[in-house]
Order: sequence, then structure tokens, then C-alpha cells
Amino acid sequence: MENITDLIKNVAVNNKNIETFAAKVIEINKETDSPHNTEDAYTVNLMRSDGAIIKNVRLKASIQDVEQGIITIPKKDSWVLASIIDGVETRAFISQYAEVDRIMGRIQAVNDSKLFLDYSADGSRLYIRYINADSETETDEKKIADVAKIEFDKNQNFRISYFDENEKPLSTTHFSPDSLTTTFNSIENKEVKEHLTLAVSKDTVSFKFKNEKGKELNSILATPEKYSILLKNDEDKKQSSLTIDKTKIAGYLFEEDELKKLAFELNGESDSIRLKKDDANLIELKGKTAINIKTEGDFNIEAKNINMKSTEKTNINASGDTIITGNNVKIN
Repeated sequence: MENITDLIKNVAVNNKNIETFAAKVIEINKETDSPHNTEDAYTVNLMRSDGAIIKNVRLKASIQDVEQGIITIPKKDSWVLASIIDGVETRAFISQYAEVDRIMGRIQAVNDSKLFLDYSADGSRLYIRYINADSETETDEKKIADVAKIEFDKNQNFRISYFDENEKPLSTTHFSPDSLTTTFNSIENKEVKEHLTLAVSKDTVSFKFKNEKGKELNSILATPEKYSILLKNDEDKKQSSLTIDKTKIAGYLFEEDELKKLAFELNGESDSIRLKKDDANLIELKGKTAINIKTEGDFNIEAKNINMKSTEKTNINASGDTIITGNNVKIN
């Protein structure tokens, strides 16, 4: 097939005629050995309205340079406008399309000859890749490294990814009709570990942090009714948590991932504030009704002046001795 550059020059210099006619696409000549997609196609077979068959009609200027330029693949059985230069069928090409099955192409970056924008789109999927390759005609995927990638499919999943020099994902953002998830990774010795994950849906927002081993360190969860923070150690064992909902604020302490202590609790429904280790060790403020202090050990109050005043009764009960000492003790 004639070199496309020489062909274009020949048409321009010799003022050759270009004939255009309508034709039906009867065969799409797919590249079954394509390193990228076996659906790739660079020529089609057409049938003119008079029944004549024309084979290998170009879909792009140069079908030898398969990785350059832009290709539009028509739908089979659709109609196109085809053009022939000086009646030579080997010079036929598609000039206009009625229905398109797929579009693909590659564009070289302006300031870096090894960077390219590579894209493909059909009725069910779109991807756009920013890639690093040694040449614009590179076809071996092993020699092509993704720098960034955008993907969209018919199920309304939208994904954006960024990669390091070894094509390991640095970060990924995935959108769907009802959720958003963003993940930032740490990469060491080409091993990918999640570092931070943000997940958002209609009724939930969460953050999760992980250490270099991939173990969860802490997390934050928020819903319309509840907000909670969970802290963990390097072994992914729970250490403490804070929970806030519409009626209660509570802090919890853990030992070896099991709940051991209620650090405090503010309960709006019972109008109380509780600082609690267990049932025998707590301080409970019950608004207008009572203040309860329980302890298995000593209860000490130390101050310059201690004043106790009751409008009704003051009761002191002890199962053992009751001792009151002082320089001057007055009981009235």
C-alpha cells in the first residue's frame, strides 16, 4: 500500500480527483493480534449501492502506524461516505460516518516525546490514559507504563488513578451513582499498602488510616445520627473510642480489643453525666436529683475550706468507725 505521505503530496501536486460515494459497512477487519484490544480495527469492507464490494478501506491515514493518530470504527451495517483518489480502490478511505461503534487514538505530549494521551471509547466504556512509552508507535504493553488513567463504564462507575514510575497505584478515586471512595497508598519495595481511605455515601462518611504494615490505626465514622472515633494500636487492636449521637456522648477504653472501661458518659435522655470505670467505681451527676460517687478504695476530699449545706437532711453512714477530727470540731 502506497506510503500515505507520498500519496498526499501526489494528490496535492497533480491535482487528482477524489470521488465520494455512499456505501454500507459489511465487514470490520479487526486486529485479532492487537496487543491492546482484539476489537481494534484499521480497515473495513464496503458495499456500494450498485452492489460492488470494496475491501480494506482505510479508517485512518496510515494503517501501518497503528499506534498513531485517531481511529473511528463504524458500526457494522451502518452507512458511511467513502472517498477514492483517482478511482484507485487501494486509496479508499472513510470520510464521514453515520453510526460509530468505537473511537480510539493516541496524542503525543507537547514537551515530552515519551508521554502520550491514549484513549478509547465505545457504547459501554471510556478510558483515557496518560502513558509513558519510548515511541509513539510502541505496541508492547510491557513497555508502556500508565502515569494516570480515567475510566468510565455503562454502569456509571467512574475511576481516576495515578501511578508511580513502576506503575503502582499512588491513589485511586472511584465514583458510583451512590458512593465515592478515595484511597491513598504507601509504596515500599514495589509493595502497595493502603494508607488512607475516604468513603462517602448518601448517609455515611468514613476515614480509615493504616500503618506501613497495612494495619488499621484509627477511623472516623459519621452518619446523620451518629459520630464515632476509634483508635487502634499497631496490631490493629482497639484502644479507645469516642461516640456521639443525638442523646449521648460516651468514651470507651479497651484492653486487647475487648471493652473494659467506660471512660465517661453524658446522657441527655436521663439528664445525667457519668464518669465510669465499672459499676463499683463511678461518678454520676443526675441533674437536679442526685450526685453519686462509688469507689472500691478511699474517697478523699482535700481543700482549704470544705462547706456542706443541705436544706433537708445530711446522712453519713459507715459500716465501720466514723471519725471526725480537727483543732476545733463543732456539731450543732
